[in-house]
Amino acid sequence: MWRCNKKYEIKGENGCGNRHIDDKVLYHAFIITFNAIIENNEHFLEKWKSEDSDVLKKYKAKQFIKIIENAEMIEEFDIDIYYKIIEKITVHQDNKIIVVLLMGLRLSVK
Repeated sequence: MWRCNKKYEIKGENGCGNRHIDDKVLYHAFIITFNAIIENNEHFLEKWKSEDSDVLKKYKAKQFIKIIENAEMIEEFDIDIYYKIIEKITVHQDNKIIVVLLMGLRLSVK
């Protein structure tokens, strides 16, 4: 289970109204995100191959290309891929989940 960092920031006070989140919800959000990238890989590969804004972004783009180029859709959570592409996952009160990739791309999952 995961909870908001600010939920019990002050002892005795509920600082956040978000409910706890089960790992399975976050795993599912990752699977949806990864599969969306694979479904649209031509768009993402083209974008990453043309990346030339700075050295770090070019390096990350090359890493993403290697991961995505021949990848297939997944049905189960893959911790190795997760650590290679995900920066963070944020859950909002309206059950909207924002997945941020290490490339800075933000994807919304509901």
